[in-house]
Amino acid sequence: MKDICIIGGGASGLIAAISARMENPKASIHILEKNDKVGKKLLATGNGRCNFSNTSCKYSNEIVAFFNELGIKERVEEQGRIYPYNGQAQDMVSAILAYLNNHDIKINTNFTVTSVSVTSDENFEVSSETDKLIAKNVLIATGGKAGPQFGCSGDGYQIAKEMGHSVTKIIPALSPLECKGEFSKLKGVRAKAQVTLLKNDVVLKFELGEVQFTDYGLSGICVFNLSRDIVIGEEKFSDYQVAVDLIPDMSEMELFLELLSRQKNENISVGNILTSLVPNKLADYILDLLAINLAENMISYEQTKQLAQTLKKLMFTVRNVKGWQFAQCTSGGIPVTQITIETMQSKLIRGLFFAGEVIDFDGPCGGFNLQNAWETGIRAGKAMAMNV
Repeated sequence: MKDICIIGGGASGLIAAISARMENPKASIHILEKNDKVGKKLLATGNGRCNFSNTSCKYSNEIVAFFNELGIKERVEEQGRIYPYNGQAQDMVSAILAYLNNHDIKINTNFTVTSVSVTSDENFEVSSETDKLIAKNVLIATGGKAGPQFGCSGDGYQIAKEMGHSVTKIIPALSPLECKGEFSKLKGVRAKAQVTLLKNDVVLKFELGEVQFTDYGLSGICVFNLSRDIVIGEEKFSDYQVAVDLIPDMSEMELFLELLSRQKNENISVGNILTSLVPNKLADYILDLLAINLAENMISYEQTKQLAQTLKKLMFTVRNVKGWQFAQCTSGGIPVTQITIETMQSKLIRGLFFAGEVIDFDGPCGGFNLQNAWETGIRAGKAMAMNV
């Protein structure tokens, strides 16, 4: 019989194993991972740079100290994002694997758990299609459904349901937005902007950051964060709009006066009136949108006013939120009301624990979701080690 069985070799499962070993050097610890290797999604986090925490998180110092002990030096970047100093997610995974290998923590890859059941002596039988093992403590750390390309399929939810837990509605979170219209000419354009989410013309939220224009609409961290506030029930996606302020450092009047001034400069043609203000492809798109004749020597007062307004409020109507393959995390999952937060143990079944994205928690971009994975994994690991 195993003392601790961890289902899932993602961030929360890996750190739970380390935490358990630090707490109990003699416990038998097994990680069951359905992929051919652990840490696949972690390797892709932050575009391969692994934004593993944020200075705004209450316990970020503890997580940084934890990884310092594993040999990971941190670097703090804009908006409090914390990365490995060299910006390599691979080093995070390598440091974790080195600890696991050096401390007799077993990793069973290509092990897809199909069921977990309680035995007559109140232990757990963890089964795959071809194998099974008995464990005293089981941690479900399977992640959510976001990122199926990394093996995330939401199987932990089904296991939890079969063991008597409920699961709140799961939807993709932190995802790009499909918008109505034709944007193929904008594909690949990036611009610093303030983006505002509106629902039926009422402002819900705004973010400042880099917008990435795609052939289907809008992407980028600031857009991902807005997507968390799009809730579809009786509403329609088209009830939501995104206003993009491409010149957030100027008021509309300041921008209007700047555009008037540029028209007085004989070196600046109508076609070049937006040079250095926005990327060229975006300038062409806006001038075409407003049907401005580039062959004219000047544009009218009203057109100049309209141009300033558009630059300050370029509108997009939402058509859809991109699905699981594009989402950064999952919204919904095991309700925290069914979990003892201090230990991450189920309130329904002793010896059963949850950690990471499988729980009903989703934070904004910037390291908040990985911070949650580390925190919940550490708590679960310590509690399981003490329950041996």
